[in-house]
Amino acid sequence: MAEKVENKKAGECLSEKEILIKVAQTASSTVGHKEILDKVTVLVADGLKKDVCSIYLIRPDNKTICLEATEGLRKNAVDRDCLYIGEGIIGWVARELQFLAVEDITKEPRYKEIPFTGSQDFLSMLAVPIVRANVPLGVVTLQTREPYIYNHEEINFLTIVSHNIGAVIKNADLYRNFKIQLDELRTLNEVGKAITSILSIDKLLPYICEEVSNLFNAKGCILRLLEEDILLIKASYGLPDKIKQAMKLHLGEGIAGWVAQTGEPLLIDDVLKMPENLRIPVIDATSVLCVPLKIGDRTIGTLGLYDKKDEWGITTFTRQDLNTLNTFASASSVAIENARLYKTELQKEREILSLYWEVTQTKDYLESLIENSADAIITSDTEGIITSWNKGAEKIY
Repeated sequence: MAEKVENKKAGECLSEKEILIKVAQTASSTVGHKEILDKVTVLVADGLKKDVCSIYLIRPDNKTICLEATEGLRKNAVDRDCLYIGEGIIGWVARELQFLAVEDITKEPRYKEIPFTGSQDFLSMLAVPIVRANVPLGVVTLQTREPYIYNHEEINFLTIVSHNIGAVIKNADLYRNFKIQLDELRTLNEVGKAITSILSIDKLLPYICEEVSNLFNAKGCILRLLEEDILLIKASYGLPDKIKQAMKLHLGEGIAGWVAQTGEPLLIDDVLKMPENLRIPVIDATSVLCVPLKIGDRTIGTLGLYDKKDEWGITTFTRQDLNTLNTFASASSVAIENARLYKTELQKEREILSLYWEVTQTKDYLESLIENSADAIITSDTEGIITSWNKGAEKIY
């Protein structure tokens, strides 16, 4: 009898090893992280003969945790089933970074029912935190329809799975960040070429605002130029026209005024936490990134972005965003200065042409007066030689 029990345990252990090998192989595959997580939930649920395996990930705001992949719960709950950190069993595990094994969730005060997921149909739950390099990333769960007591082997097994999931998430983040930086560099190169070829400042400034907003996936962009000690909005993207006139700033006033006065960039995660004198007047924004437009040591204006967006909504700008925007602003400053010089030269040319036209018209008018005058008019050079005469002179001679 004892021999049969030991053989059974060896069989279970072998099964778990096989599952872990498949999970590791899936985790190291080149498919997208969403597809990897979907496959992991299927492998674990089927391999352990559990009714549900789900993966929840913490959103970038570090305030909520949402269902990312599941085998057993309703598929339409993915991305919709969200809890605050600390809320429900999932939120508690994400906050405390401790596993929680619940035999019957109806007797667990920390459980919070979310009907549209179908989780109310399952009574037991094992929830294990997903952690990578001491950074909480999410929670992986098992569930069964009937009450169930999870043993140490299952808890250890799901913990190992959670480490694999953590590696998948981190690798996906690294790849995504690398791709974003590559796309940014490619776009910066293309936009840099474009802005240096646009000589009309009236076309250049709106182009800069639109391109930089798209580059950072920002809700809006404001470009201000300095005239004496006043920052005037010269172009924008995503900003309602009716409030532009209400956003004129003096040096030192508001975020853009501070940036223009100090010549230093400013990255703000939450505008509401800023001192009153630095808040953005009129406009409703949460996160802001503002950098100076400079020619050498001279500040000519500011370039500001507000409310960066990702697939989950409004997020915060990063230090990498600040460095990239500074690079973009440097190229834009040169382009703006060139466009200004070009506009000045065009104005000078127009003035010269206008003056030439006036002189020509005056000359033609005087010549016409002389030619048609009834009086005799004769011109000569310094040696007394006649050079011209009018019709009146012809009558005399």
